[in-house]
Amino acid sequence: MLTAYAWLKCERQQDKNCYEILEAAGIIGREGSLYSADNRYVRLSLIRSQDDFEILINKLKILVSKE
Repeated sequence: MLTAYAWLKCERQQDKNCYEILEAAGIIGREGSLYSADNRYVRLSLIRSQDDFEILINKLKILVSKE
């Protein structure tokens, strides 16, 4: 089985905890600190259906458009 993950980084100065920002947008990931990374990073699992992936992309687009 292949595993596919994406690392996402929140780059705005005020975004100290990317996990909380994504969680508030309905996106579930794993905190970067669980993998010895900074909490500006979140690991997203991409092992889902095509529909789930499209939902993730749409939620990310909405989140980014709020800036």
